[in-house]
Amino acid sequence: MAILRLPGGADGRKRIPFAPFRTLGVLLVQFVVLALLLLGILLVHTNQDLRTLDAYTVYMADLSQTSQETLRTWQNHGAAAALLLLHKNLPRIVAAHPERVRNNPHWAKLQALVNQQDPVLLPQALLQLSDISMQGHTSGRRLVLAAGHDARYTLIGTAVTLFSFMIFVLVTLVFFRLRILGPLRRLQEAMRSLEIGAFRRVSEAHADPGISPLLQYYNHMIGRLEDLEKTRRQYLQDLQREVNEAAHTLVAQQAAVARSERLAAVGETAAAFAHELRNPLAGLQVGCANLRREIRDPDLAGRMGLMEEELRRVGRLLDQQLRGARQAHEKGRRVAPRETVETLLNLLRYQMPAQVRLELLPGECHDCLLPLDQFRQALLNLILNSMQALAGEGGWISVALAQVDKQLQVIVADNGPGFPDTLLREGIRPFASSKEQGTGLGLSMVRRFVRSLGGEVQLRNREPHGAEVCLLLPCPDIAGKE
Repeated sequence: MAILRLPGGADGRKRIPFAPFRTLGVLLVQFVVLALLLLGILLVHTNQDLRTLDAYTVYMADLSQTSQETLRTWQNHGAAAALLLLHKNLPRIVAAHPERVRNNPHWAKLQALVNQQDPVLLPQALLQLSDISMQGHTSGRRLVLAAGHDARYTLIGTAVTLFSFMIFVLVTLVFFRLRILGPLRRLQEAMRSLEIGAFRRVSEAHADPGISPLLQYYNHMIGRLEDLEKTRRQYLQDLQREVNEAAHTLVAQQAAVARSERLAAVGETAAAFAHELRNPLAGLQVGCANLRREIRDPDLAGRMGLMEEELRRVGRLLDQQLRGARQAHEKGRRVAPRETVETLLNLLRYQMPAQVRLELLPGECHDCLLPLDQFRQALLNLILNSMQALAGEGGWISVALAQVDKQLQVIVADNGPGFPDTLLREGIRPFASSKEQGTGLGLSMVRRFVRSLGGEVQLRNREPHGAEVCLLLPCPDIAGKE
């Protein structure tokens, strides 16, 4: 008997006896043995009846032959010769059929009449022989009837045995089809579906105990294959995701390299422009100073002073541009943010269209240590961007200052169309601008300035429309410091 091992059990395996058809085989063998034994008994009994009939036939033949010979001799040679022949044949019949003669009173009378050797007693002897024949015929009829009954029983037993065997075979075939072939057919269909990647389990219902371990092992294998397939798919998905991330990273790096190359080219161009613009700016600055001294109107003199201060700031920025290809770090100094913003807004009001309102919202903040020129340039870029967004339809631009913990919060807002979704989603990028004439460097320069101080730039749209830029700049308490 084979042993099928399945996962599970105390030792990691479960032993299940795998003996298909064992029960059917044992029942079939027992049935065949019983049927053969029954048929053998019937055949032996029938053979005994046939032997008895054969001995009876010989006995009756001997009696008939002896009777005929005695009568013939009596007719031809007389009673004495017939009695002598009868006396001679009787011992032969007795020796051949002792079971028929023993304890038979007719045979005892016949022998007594023959032993007297009296011819007068011959008719009585023949009459006694006739009685023995009649007795034999009666016994023979009983033997024939008994043999007929035995033969009938043998035939009935054989028919019942064959019918029972056919029923047993039919039941076996039905059982084999339902309990063996059915589960095996389901297993075959499941294995065919496995070829196309479908993991189908086989039902163990109505399966023979000899087949159930095989189905259990197959279902366990299907479960393991499903787990492996899920692991493989997850691995492929992770690999695909890593490949996509690597591709995106590579594209981003290539874009960063391209931006770096363009920034380098822009830096070289800016340095060349700065070198060419320094001399005209110096002349304009001297001219503004001379005009301011000659003008008697205080309001015009104040405007000329603002222009002269802006020309000095632009000159300092050009000098910084010439000192390095990247933005130079201006030395920080004590700045009053509100006064600085008010001065810048007074200058910009002369550049604003009539339909654009520029205002500084109320708010308190203490002095901060900041690079003044770069701070003014960042605010200037933000306000000019808002002005360009409102130039077509008009509106308002507001600047708000606030102290948040140890940070200076500067918010520049407008009620224009707002920032594009691409800018909010992808962030600030150099040379990326939604304006037809824009360079895409304004917000990039603002972000670089804020990051150089360790701050943060936040872009968002206002409801129902408008844009807002929030600068968070480090501003610790500098009381008593320069």
